[in-house]
Amino acid sequence: MNESNFLTLIHRNTFIRGELEMPCIPALLDLYMDRLKTLFDTFGKSFSPDELVHLRSLLIDKLIEGFRISPLSKLIFRYEPSQSPNTGISYTITYAIGSITDQYKNWVATKEPPLFGNHADAKVMETFNQLSDQFGGAGQLKVLDIGAGTGRNAFPLARLGCEVHALELTPAFVEQLQTVAQNENLPISAIAGDILDPLTRLKPFTYNLAICCEVTSHFRDADQLRLLLAKACDYLQHGGLFLFNLFVANEDYQPSTLDRQMSELSWSTLFTYQDIDSALDNLPMEIIANESLLEFERAHLPPEAWPPTGWFENWSSGRDVFPLEEKPPIQLRWVLCKRV
Repeated sequence: MNESNFLTLIHRNTFIRGELEMPCIPALLDLYMDRLKTLFDTFGKSFSPDELVHLRSLLIDKLIEGFRISPLSKLIFRYEPSQSPNTGISYTITYAIGSITDQYKNWVATKEPPLFGNHADAKVMETFNQLSDQFGGAGQLKVLDIGAGTGRNAFPLARLGCEVHALELTPAFVEQLQTVAQNENLPISAIAGDILDPLTRLKPFTYNLAICCEVTSHFRDADQLRLLLAKACDYLQHGGLFLFNLFVANEDYQPSTLDRQMSELSWSTLFTYQDIDSALDNLPMEIIANESLLEFERAHLPPEAWPPTGWFENWSSGRDVFPLEEKPPIQLRWVLCKRV
């Protein structure tokens, strides 16, 4: 038997089936096409030019749709034998929707606490102490903790005597907040809700301080940042402070579409200074401080509290998005604003 006959028989009798799962990142369409083409070429099941055009069309539609719903969505490519005269392959392309709530629910079930560290953010405490001195004591302050998580900042502030309203999206975290507050008789009100939800409404002009820590890293775009800032303006008293952190691109760096999509996938949604300026446009709020979170927290947290978690340094430095960069072009920064 010559080699051509042998290869023809092998081709006819080779059957493949399997499943590929990949992030729904539309900017990676070309990479995904190359991977699929290489996979089937390897098994002698090459697609025709027309089939590749059809595959590309199906892929981009699912990638865009899945990413629009959530950056945590997964593209699922399943393939199995068929009677196709060309490849002998039948495939389906779907996506599975991921959510932050589901991810954190899994964290609660599988990870040892504390999930976010066991010490309050140093910048939060510094800002709180400044206001406490200004208003004559912690008991005079009302604090809104947006995205309070498991209470890493809310509990220390309440233990010092101020009234804390803790807004949290994840039900498991709300339950933890309520349990600890009740057990310790702390002045904390745990509120289940999403700051970006139009139905989430709090009493206006109530708080001396609002904090939002490690929350904007889950945002989708600058419009959501503006909504956060607008709501903070609604809830703060005149002269009140809003402290939040966010990933900011270096001034000499312009992020690509792929960079932005990958930052959302990595829980490190990045913004430019132009995004921040646009979000603040015409709002009664001004920036009074802007500094590197990593440098500040490393310098001011007690030695036993650094790093807050095993993943914190890489994440806050931007390496979850740019793992091979010695100095990633983005970094997590503290931004302190004043309600005017």
